[in-house]
Amino acid sequence: MNTDATALRTTSRARTWRITTTNGTTAYGYLPAWADDDPSETDLDPRTLSLTLTDIVHHFPFTGMTTPLVTHREDTPDADDGIASYFCEIECHPHPDHAHPDGPLTPVLHVQITQNHTTTCHEPAELITLIAQLRAHTDYLTRDVLPTFRTIHDDWATHHREPTKQPS
Repeated sequence: MNTDATALRTTSRARTWRITTTNGTTAYGYLPAWADDDPSETDLDPRTLSLTLTDIVHHFPFTGMTTPLVTHREDTPDADDGIASYFCEIECHPHPDHAHPDGPLTPVLHVQITQNHTTTCHEPAELITLIAQLRAHTDYLTRDVLPTFRTIHDDWATHHREPTKQPS
């Protein structure tokens, strides 16, 4: 997936997703260029429309930073626990979830830095390595993630409309 923020700007007519039920009810919404999935569906059972709408999630994963923020030393007891992960993803729920009706309907950024991991430096060289890793990750967030997140927020504010109201 391209993380170039300029490539995400919508220059033409906005795309939409559309869900049509077997009784003819149609729900639709903005389908951002940055979303990695189109939730469009036809012949949906009308009884499941509400749940289907709340299950819609637009994702944009960042793939540019693949190195872990920290790794385990071979001589530590938790060496077999694997590598602590680093992950960034933009996620947007265009319809409120019944469990969280006041949740944000705008794009949010998830940044997972580690999996409950504390780094212990046994010597100054390890601290120098950690500082370089932290700097590389913050540079990535500043250079790639922040401009993309801003562009996605602007795009969403421009094209998104209120969710389709469910028939009573």
